[in-house]
Amino acid sequence: MTVRDFPHFAANPQGSPGLYRGKPPSVLHALRLIVLFTALTSTPCLAENPNNAAANPVVTVGMDHNTFIPGEITVAPGTTVTWVNNEAMPHTVVDQNKGFRSKMLAKDARFSFTFTAAGDYDYLCSIHPNMKGKVIVRPGAS
Repeated sequence: MTVRDFPHFAANPQGSPGLYRGKPPSVLHALRLIVLFTALTSTPCLAENPNNAAANPVVTVGMDHNTFIPGEITVAPGTTVTWVNNEAMPHTVVDQNKGFRSKMLAKDARFSFTFTAAGDYDYLCSIHPNMKGKVIVRPGAS
């Protein structure tokens, strides 16, 4: 079989109506919805609700020189921690107890997680395992 024109590719040109034409419309509709949903959930919101911002404080941890800065923070339950990669080298943020895990973060990329339960959360960069940090969640912390 020779593929000369990929958009018009058909494994059996005599018996196949084409790459997409053979699928029922409901399958195509479902595929379009999945693609749309994936795009929407992976895009950060353009606007924040100011009431939510006041209720849930945000703390930022930077990543620079293979170090989380600050390396240890103490926050109250309900606080969102946002990690920002400030260097060209990619990093990740991975909870050692598997509570959260970022994708690979390129320069200026962000990852956020809201801590709802009190406890100690040790985390590291899975690319650079010596790069470690800790979030301590305590009621009444500021």
